[in-house]
Amino acid sequence: MMNIPIQRFSTRGYTNRGNSYTVRTGQPCAVFLRRLPLLFCLALLLFFGSLATDCSQLDAYASATPGPGKTCQWYTVHHGDTLIGIAASTRTDLQTLAHSNHLKNINHIYKKQQLCIPRPIKQNNVSSGLMSNGTVRWYAYSALQGATHGQVMTTLQQAAAYYHLSTSLVQAIAWQESGWQQRIISHDGGIGVMQIMPYTAMGLNTSLGVHYDPYKLHDNIYLGAYYLHVLWNNFHGDLNKVISAYNEGGWAVVHRGIFNWRYVKNVRSLMCSFE
Repeated sequence: MMNIPIQRFSTRGYTNRGNSYTVRTGQPCAVFLRRLPLLFCLALLLFFGSLATDCSQLDAYASATPGPGKTCQWYTVHHGDTLIGIAASTRTDLQTLAHSNHLKNINHIYKKQQLCIPRPIKQNNVSSGLMSNGTVRWYAYSALQGATHGQVMTTLQQAAAYYHLSTSLVQAIAWQESGWQQRIISHDGGIGVMQIMPYTAMGLNTSLGVHYDPYKLHDNIYLGAYYLHVLWNNFHGDLNKVISAYNEGGWAVVHRGIFNWRYVKNVRSLMCSFE
């Protein structure tokens, strides 16, 4: 433990008046008030610093790149974790782990951060994400279908046209959700390009009277586009509410309003760049 010398501070000042010295009584409150702006600025820095850390996590799933033929298995960083330790415990190469999560410094990870652990997908073992009764399976990595960038873009355009939606809207939602990746399952269960939750897929299938499998590229994107179509009609074309509801749910937007403004602004910004 470091011993830091304690300096003596006095609230009294001395004024030299000729050969005599007059003791001037200081005002402790005045000293405190002079320091208030500094304390306030420090509090703001701490607050916005923590806010930026939380907000940065919203894009973790879209920015991770597991690599060709691989998908993400999500790991939550705990207190005391190191990237070397995580790599060892998950049997992952350290360099691959850092590259997949765009980590320039392997020492810069933080508690509750979501890390993508790349896992290979064998295409010859692709199974169905749908059970015989229409239930959509959770975390069915073996059911994920691979897709090229061209296939993803073509399907996004076709689905947008089919449901009379702006292509830029569908593309922006897809990029914000997954970075246009089909071989990905988020830590909370969101599947593929449009990050369709299993229960959402089942509800949409019931509404459409079909059996779309969100683990397959075509079905995933068409389910997402249909969901956007439903939200567009329910919110009478209010773009901000449509985008917000895709992320936090229509019920939440109706009863609580828009709380995910950062998500909404990101999607709208992406739409402008795609138009």
